[in-house]
Amino acid sequence: MGFKDKFRNLKECRINSTIYNEYYNSGLEDDIVYVESRNGFDFTGNIFRIVEELSTGDYGNFRIYVFAHPHIKDKIAEYKKNYNLNIYEVIDSQDRACEIMHKARYIFTDSGIRYKYVKRPGQIFVNTWHGTIIKLMGIDNSHERRTMGIIQRSLLFSDYLIFPSDYLKNRLLNSFMLEDIYPGKILLEGYPRNSVFLDKEKSKEFKRKFNLEDFEIFIYMPTFKGLVDDRKDEKQRNDVNRFLTEIDESLTDKQILFAKLHPYNTQEIDFSKFSHIKAFPKGFEIYDIVNMADCLITDYSSVFFDFAICRRKTIIFNYDEEEYLKDRGFYFPLSDLPFPRVQTVPDLIEEMNSPKNYDDTSFIDKFGQYERIDAVKHICDTVFNGNDSCRFETIENSKPNMLLYAGDFSNGDAKSNLIKFIESIDSDRFNIFISFCPWMKNVKENPQNVFDDIPENVGFLPFSYNLMPTVKEKLEYNQLMKKFDKKDYTDLLKSFFKRSFKLQYGELKFEYIIDFCPEDANQALIFDNACDGFLLLSHTGSNVENVIGKERVICDFDGLLDFFN
Repeated sequence: MGFKDKFRNLKECRINSTIYNEYYNSGLEDDIVYVESRNGFDFTGNIFRIVEELSTGDYGNFRIYVFAHPHIKDKIAEYKKNYNLNIYEVIDSQDRACEIMHKARYIFTDSGIRYKYVKRPGQIFVNTWHGTIIKLMGIDNSHERRTMGIIQRSLLFSDYLIFPSDYLKNRLLNSFMLEDIYPGKILLEGYPRNSVFLDKEKSKEFKRKFNLEDFEIFIYMPTFKGLVDDRKDEKQRNDVNRFLTEIDESLTDKQILFAKLHPYNTQEIDFSKFSHIKAFPKGFEIYDIVNMADCLITDYSSVFFDFAICRRKTIIFNYDEEEYLKDRGFYFPLSDLPFPRVQTVPDLIEEMNSPKNYDDTSFIDKFGQYERIDAVKHICDTVFNGNDSCRFETIENSKPNMLLYAGDFSNGDAKSNLIKFIESIDSDRFNIFISFCPWMKNVKENPQNVFDDIPENVGFLPFSYNLMPTVKEKLEYNQLMKKFDKKDYTDLLKSFFKRSFKLQYGELKFEYIIDFCPEDANQALIFDNACDGFLLLSHTGSNVENVIGKERVICDFDGLLDFFN
């Protein structure tokens, strides 16, 4: 490690020292509510509506902290003014966010969460998610499998998950392999962001605000294109520019179209060259603008699930479906949707000028199953007042949870032993999961090798992030790694390794953890502090055995089978 790397490492450890000092030593503050939307890349939807509801003061006087990247701060300032939001502070520092989170009694997100955050006992964590799913996610998407632990940890931290339909509940929990083990409450409740579509007066109010009572209003909202680590911003901008120009020439003076790209696509459109097409008005929540629409135009975005409940027309403009499916698949074909689908601009314009002529009743019944106009009030009453204002479910898990680890799967013996073990025991007695580290070279370069040949009744719960020690933890860790002397296995290090496990799995309990990769000392030490039922299969006498103790070690495969059978 060069000097620059050592300096960076030390700087990071110092930051960690501050963050985890709050984790260990600060009391929870009942009046702190921490929220983030779309990993800080937006402030919208369910999270916005919850902040709006809390700003009424009906649930107490809270200090609301919002994490958002710097380019979102001006947007939040406008929202505060236009909606009278009671936001105490907007944070754009990841590290500052973690410090606040470790003191907050309440935490809300609609996606993932800050990567250094570890949930503390007594915190109330709510994940609203951010839309009904049609695109393959989690284990179902080959591009996401390696890193799906990032979302899994956020879901596992959650005391409450909110689902507006049984479809979304089953789809999300299954795609992230938590359908048998999610430990919190499942709220079967409408999405706060969707209530506006059941409020006809709100639609009229915003039309008057923008002097649009006499206009036919169209909204165009395409989804995010590409992958999070392979964005196709410029291509989407070029496509949108091309067909918006054609549409603009076809609209009348009594028609107007508002266009908005997905927040993850950062390229801007120059709207000044259009006569009838405008950018979304700034300073207002997206769905307040969408709710003015006589017709929604979208592609593969979850917005069509939400907008459908107002029973106005939706058009699917799937001009790039074949290309889009190269990155992602769908859980069901677009042909199952009740909406008209078009692939060319002339066909789109024809549909825009045609009345709604389809029946979406069964679609709304399925995907808008629990939607209601006052959903946000029921959610806040449940979370902040402790009342059962929402219909809810819990998952009854009667099986022991078992976690298996085989390193980066480059060791053929470790993987074959893992598979042989699963096939040799009565696996139906357990909830069996495989863990791995997505940052390891072989996993990054050959991710499918992790998933090939694994029995179907086994789930995956990978780690998301590597070790994040404080300065003192790093010094003691380095000392331990030099000699693997048990006297260097201090209480501080045991606490550090336990925290590293909780950073991924929260309070999820495993009755058994079996490590088939004795050469990976870090993971063995993490597991040693995570579970009384930890066992290390080691044929060769690895260094880490001296630290964890021989009682944790099984020296041959048959002995491991005997233990379970």
